Amino acid sequence: MNTGIEKLKEFFEAGSKEDESFNIGLEVEHFVLNKENHKTMLFDGEQGIGSLMEEMASDYPEKHMEDGAVISLESDDILITLEPGCQLEISTAPFSSIDKIMHFYHEAKEQIEKRLAPMGYFLSTEGYLPYGKAEDIPLIAKERYHCMDAYFKNSGIYGKNMMRATAACHVSIDYFDEEDFADKYRLAWLLNPIFAFLTENVTRFEDVPFKGHLLRDTIWQGVDNARTSLCPDLFEESFGFESYARWLMTIPVIVVNEGDTYKYEPEKTIEECFEEYGDSEALLRHYLSMAFPDVRLKQFIEIRSADSMPEEYVKAYCCLVKGIFCNQETVVNMLSLLPQDIQAINQAKDNLKKDGFQASVYGQNIRLMLLWLLRESAANLPDDEKAALALWEPLIDNEISIQGAIQK
Repeated sequence: MNTGIEKLKEFFEAGSKEDESFNIGLEVEHFVLNKENHKTMLFDGEQGIGSLMEEMASDYPEKHMEDGAVISLESDDILITLEPGCQLEISTAPFSSIDKIMHFYHEAKEQIEKRLAPMGYFLSTEGYLPYGKAEDIPLIAKERYHCMDAYFKNSGIYGKNMMRATAACHVSIDYFDEEDFADKYRLAWLLNPIFAFLTENVTRFEDVPFKGHLLRDTIWQGVDNARTSLCPDLFEESFGFESYARWLMTIPVIVVNEGDTYKYEPEKTIEECFEEYGDSEALLRHYLSMAFPDVRLKQFIEIRSADSMPEEYVKAYCCLVKGIFCNQETVVNMLSLLPQDIQAINQAKDNLKKDGFQASVYGQNIRLMLLWLLRESAANLPDDEKAALALWEPLIDNEISIQGAIQK
């Protein structure tokens, strides 16, 4: 077997949680906007996000630098990072308690907001930049992002938009062994269009009102099909860690970090980079980060479906995902009721984009599918987390989006 594939398999196997305690992790990306003119806070200058990161460094025991600038801050419970277009991402450590996750997220967000207020800025949570255009936002001073930007100009039509003007909410879930991974990974892909529809939170696209559906999905699919597609043998009986590793090996790597610098490698696949640059854990994690499927494998399953959204909806979404995936029997039962077919997933997305709340998803109206997800999730949650799911009910009953609920 290919050495790189073997290394990846070992890495994925090491991610199995043998004690069968189920944790989830959270990442939320935010736009930092001016209160008066709604322009994005840029990186440079006294009123820039680079200065903000330097100022916040005293709040965190670890800071990470690149080219003399602070690009991330870390504690035991929180990681603050910058996305390419100055989106500010708050990530929590994994916990089993949603209240604990939301406590650390809220605390970090509140600290940032207190520093932003005197500067005249605020944090905005939407799936796409609500004011301005992607082309008006320069990338932050991070070499990796500039390499990616150059590559995406030729790989698709939406690389510029994805990097500079999208914001997401990612939830990560544990797996207990390879079989459990395969079941959860398949189910996450099947539910991905439904999660994306429920959490869509976009008002404008390129400064024009947006009335469609699943904008962020359309953008991601227009970035680079080689790294955003599904693993082709997702529903084969043999699907597992090796399958994902083999798919990953075919992806062009774009950029490789050599020590403190990055090397642009637009032609080499990840398999070729394993042979040339090696298989250190740092490189291995880098290779994994260069794949952008809607559901990504690291040493956990990262569900990348949801738009960035207000805090109360983040909590409701975390509860929804937890309730579905924390119980192996629920996962297997739900999987048995859904089509084991990649084309069905793509068709579900197409139907939702075209028909919204009138769409058919896997042979059922989307409203019925959403109510099914809420019931299945609620059955596995404690009362306090079950109560949080109620936030979704008026959206489903009134057939509106998060923005529709906010503006009502």
